[in-house]
Amino acid sequence: MDNQEALQRTLNRARRALQILEEQKGGFGIRVPVDLQIELEEKQKEVTSLEGRLSQLQGKRPESVPDNLPRYNNVFVGRKQEISRCLEALSPEERGWGVAINGIGGMGKTVLALEVVHVARQQALFDAYLFFSAKTTWLSTEGVRQETLALSSLDSFCREFAKGLGLADIVKMTDATERRRALLDALRGRRTLLIWDNLETLNAEERDMVAEFLRKLPTHNKAIITSRRRTGESALTIRLDRLLEAEALELMREKGRKNPRLAQELNATKPNILTALYEASGGNPLALDWTLGQVAHKGYSISDALERLRNAAKSPDLYGFLFADAAQTLSENDRTVLSALVVFLTPATTAALADATDLAITEIQVSLERLVTLSLVNELDGERFGLHPLTRTYVRAAVGGTNSVGTAPLASGIRFDSAAQRKVLRYWVDFAQKYGGNDKDAYKTHDKLEAEWQNLEGVATTLRGIAGIPGELKDRQAAQMLIDLESALSNFLFFRGYWDESVRLGEWRYQVGKALSQWSDAAWGADHIAWIYYNRAETDRAASWAAQMAEAMEQGGRRWDKAAAIALQGDIAEQRQNLAEAERLYQEALAIYRELEDEEGEAIALNNLGEVAREQGDYDRAESYLKEALAIYKQPGDKQVQAIYYGNLGTLALARDRSTEARPWYERELALAQEVGRQDLVASAQSGLAQVLENEGRYAEALPLAQAALEIRERLRDQSLDFSRQLVERLRHKAGIE
Repeated sequence: MDNQEALQRTLNRARRALQILEEQKGGFGIRVPVDLQIELEEKQKEVTSLEGRLSQLQGKRPESVPDNLPRYNNVFVGRKQEISRCLEALSPEERGWGVAINGIGGMGKTVLALEVVHVARQQALFDAYLFFSAKTTWLSTEGVRQETLALSSLDSFCREFAKGLGLADIVKMTDATERRRALLDALRGRRTLLIWDNLETLNAEERDMVAEFLRKLPTHNKAIITSRRRTGESALTIRLDRLLEAEALELMREKGRKNPRLAQELNATKPNILTALYEASGGNPLALDWTLGQVAHKGYSISDALERLRNAAKSPDLYGFLFADAAQTLSENDRTVLSALVVFLTPATTAALADATDLAITEIQVSLERLVTLSLVNELDGERFGLHPLTRTYVRAAVGGTNSVGTAPLASGIRFDSAAQRKVLRYWVDFAQKYGGNDKDAYKTHDKLEAEWQNLEGVATTLRGIAGIPGELKDRQAAQMLIDLESALSNFLFFRGYWDESVRLGEWRYQVGKALSQWSDAAWGADHIAWIYYNRAETDRAASWAAQMAEAMEQGGRRWDKAAAIALQGDIAEQRQNLAEAERLYQEALAIYRELEDEEGEAIALNNLGEVAREQGDYDRAESYLKEALAIYKQPGDKQVQAIYYGNLGTLALARDRSTEARPWYERELALAQEVGRQDLVASAQSGLAQVLENEGRYAEALPLAQAALEIRERLRDQSLDFSRQLVERLRHKAGIE
């Protein structure tokens, strides 16, 4: 039996019951019992409700079905799970009063509510659909349009709903309490769906009164409320989150079908740009719609519109619409927490926020509760908290204090706490210094840096922006923090294979070091860059940065620093196969280290001389240099340096065709390299052991080691990459694997 047939049968039964009641009423004349009169009125409402619902299923829109829903022509994609949950909550079997939809501005709360109502109307779930909003706002390419209606209280809503139901007597009542009671009485026996939109505009007392009214809704009547604030007692609460990327791309395509110019731009745009648009918008439908509108109606390219989206100062209408109202209500602690969360690029715990801001845990908790309620902060699993990308962009602009974001708090005199942001930046720099650095045992805490790398990288980018580089230095304190951060992270970045990031941070340290006339810092930034390029055999780039290092050292470096610059020049000469020049430079550096009684530098110089001697074919001298270096450096116990020397001794043994002698050296190198986490040395040891096994004819055992080394070197773009590729290919051939 289909819905229409079932509903018709129910209507027929209700009509017969109504007829019986009317006959009973006639038998009493003018003295009709009150109970019978009430029962008769309720049955009449039921018949009217069923007639209206049946007409809906038959595709009719009779006047008996009150319906003031706004015209809905927007593109709607996704949200299937949310729609299903809403419809389930609106069913008669559910005891709650309905659905509360909340979330950040622009996430599509009203649109979802209307889509749910559209489906409910198709299924004839109710006999009346009444929509009213406390505030009508919309955003176009021309800016924000807003109209605040008279609906600023529960009584205003009740008056409008009564008007929509044609209950003139209730509308005319002067007492608000009586009006609420009368409306609730009028809803008995009906199936009405009330849509309350934009309830965030009501004050706390009014929201409480609305909640009380909704709890008293007669059975079979339901409501949907939308609000940027969390609410929804005794109802299903849907926290509306971002569209999935596939849904966002579908939204773009649907918008393109309606606008030829937009369709042309979308077709000409690379997929990675569209993905970047999705990520910048955080899957917010309104932000996507606004950005696409810049393309469709203002002539921007998608890339240019994306840049506007990323810049709150250039998009005051969008960001003002999304955040201005909520930001006006923030306390000082709230702004401090938001400023801190901007720096945390991964979700933060209350404990971490307390450490970073110096606020008490209880203060953090109170602020987070309020910020979550305002949809400015997302509460995630594990009691962690994070920001939507659009919120982050907005607060970052506000913290800067130089950008005016239209109707946003910046323009109205409210500022976010830049001092709080600076405190959190210092927290992360201290974190890096605590768990990083150049100490021989620093590798033991590299896992902590790895776990927070996304935050640390974000801090570096933020400090660079505050410092003002490249260009004129704007903030000396931020510049110094950037130097401190790079110095603390340099070994970690090299060990763990973050070589591109090492180049980037090294360049920033070089720039701020020059700007501060701190030449040693500038020189070490250049050294870290040159060292990466050297290890990638990009010799010309390495030489250029080595020259800049030497120049900076001449400006103000210590004698030890100058020795390091000379040794780096020797590395460049060696890579260019100018071995005589390399040996001269290494000897010069060795003399300085011995003069300074620096055993670490002395051992490094001896190792370098051993490498040159091996390349010259003077194996005995090479072995003497390497073993002297190893003997010196066993005393400090720096395991990563010892791994280097073990590997070099293994390579020397292979050059002498002494595989049996090479094996233990490589095994020691591999064990230490894995312990300290230095990826290039792990690959070196694996490659060396693979060659040993190859020489022994054990090709199948050698191949996995060679492949593991190749994988690392491909990621690092290591100077031995081509050698590893050839080794793998040779071993596959010898093992009979095609």
